[in-house]
Amino acid sequence: MHTMDNQQVTPSIWQQMIQQSFLSLYDLSENKITSPEYFQGYDFVFRFSNATIYLIVNDVVMQASKQGIDTSQVRTWRKEVVNQLIKQHAHLYLKNDKAITHKNEATSNKPVYFIGLTSLSVQHQDYDHNNLQNQYSSSPSYAVGYEYGSQFFAEDCVLDLDDEHSVLQVFSYQNFAEILNQLVTPSDLTAYLAFHRSKLTGFETFADESTLLVRFLQSPDFHHRAIEVQEQLLSHELIAQIEPRLLKAAEPEQTEFAAALMAEIQKNTRMWYKLFNSLIKSCYEAGNPLPKEQVDILVDESMYTYACLIEKILAHRTIDQKSRWTGYVRHEHSYNVFGRHYLMVFYAQDSNSSLSADKVRAGHQDLLFELNAQMQQPVMQELFLIGIDVRPCEDSVNTEVYLDAFHQHGSLIDANTQRLYQQLAQLRAQS
Repeated sequence: MHTMDNQQVTPSIWQQMIQQSFLSLYDLSENKITSPEYFQGYDFVFRFSNATIYLIVNDVVMQASKQGIDTSQVRTWRKEVVNQLIKQHAHLYLKNDKAITHKNEATSNKPVYFIGLTSLSVQHQDYDHNNLQNQYSSSPSYAVGYEYGSQFFAEDCVLDLDDEHSVLQVFSYQNFAEILNQLVTPSDLTAYLAFHRSKLTGFETFADESTLLVRFLQSPDFHHRAIEVQEQLLSHELIAQIEPRLLKAAEPEQTEFAAALMAEIQKNTRMWYKLFNSLIKSCYEAGNPLPKEQVDILVDESMYTYACLIEKILAHRTIDQKSRWTGYVRHEHSYNVFGRHYLMVFYAQDSNSSLSADKVRAGHQDLLFELNAQMQQPVMQELFLIGIDVRPCEDSVNTEVYLDAFHQHGSLIDANTQRLYQQLAQLRAQS
C-alpha cells in the first residue's frame, strides 16, 4: 500500500546543486527572468555565453510500507513524476509568446535547452492505520537513485520529439549532479546536452544517461568544437597545424586513445581549477576581487583549453635556468571559441627583469595593449594575460604555482597606432 504526495516541496536540493556548481554564476535573477525575451514560469534560467538553459524541477516524496516497494513500483512512480514535468513543460511552452521569444532567440543566435530534473524520495515504515500521519512525519526519507535511458521514454513517458528545439530533456537529481561534476564548464555541459538531445530526437538507443555521458566523453563529438576552432585559427595562419592528437581522438575507431586523452584532460582541468580557485580566493581576501566578467569568461571555457594551459605550466619543469631567471612568454588560444587569446607570462626570478612579477603586474595593461596591436588580423574579442608565479617550496623539492589574471577586450586600432606599438615592442626587445 502506498500514498503519494504530488506537491512540490521547497527546492532546497536544487538550490544546493546550483550553488555547488558553476551554474550559480549564470543563474538569472527574478527581475531578469521576467523579461519578455525569456520563457516564463520555469524554476531556474541560466544564460551562458553560448546557450540559454531552462530548468524545471519536481521533488516528490512517496510514502509506502517497506513491503510495498519493488522495482516495478519505483518505475510506476518515476513515470508519474516525469509525466508531471512533461505536462508542465508543454503548458509553459505553449503559454509563452513564442513569436517574441523566437525573435529574440534568432537575434542572439543561441541554442536553448529545456531540462527537467526529478528527485524521488521514499518514506517507509510499517505503520498502524490509526496513527498514519504521525508515523510518516517521524520517518526519515530515503533518496532513490535511478536513471531513465531511451527505453523509458519509448515505453513509459512519450516525449514530444516533433520540434527538436522544444524537447524536454529529463534527468534524475543524482544523475544531473554527476553530469555537472564530470562536465565542469558551461560549454562542455551544453555540448553534452546537444549530444543527448540528438540521441533522443534521432531515436537512438542508450541504456541510461551515465552510459551516454561516458560515450560522449570518448566520442568524436566531444572534440569537434576544438577542431572547428583550430580550423579557423589555421585559416588565419595563427597556428601551424591542427593538433594531431585531436584528429586522432576524433576518429571513430580510436576509443581507447580518446578515453586516455579524456582522463588526461579531466586531470588537468582539476589542476586548473585548484589554481584558479586559489586566485579567486586570494583576490577576494586582499579586498580586490577578480571582476565577475573575467570570472564568467574564464569559467565559460572548455576543459580542453584548461588542459592546454596546464600543459604549458607543467612544461616549466623542463625549461632552462636562464629562461627561468629572465622570465619567458607562451601563447595559447581558446579551443572553445574563436577570438580568445591567452598570453602566459612566466615570471622572472630576477626582480630587475622586465618580466618580474612586480613589473608585469604594474604594466599588464601596456602588455595587453601591445598584444592587441599584434592581434589585428583578425582582431581578438578577448585577451587575457595569465601571470604564472612558480615558487620553490622551502621544506620540499616540490614547487608551488600561483596565478594572476588580467583581461582586456580586443579592439581595432588604426595603422599609425599599430606602428607605434610595433616600435615600442622592438625597443622593449632590445632592452
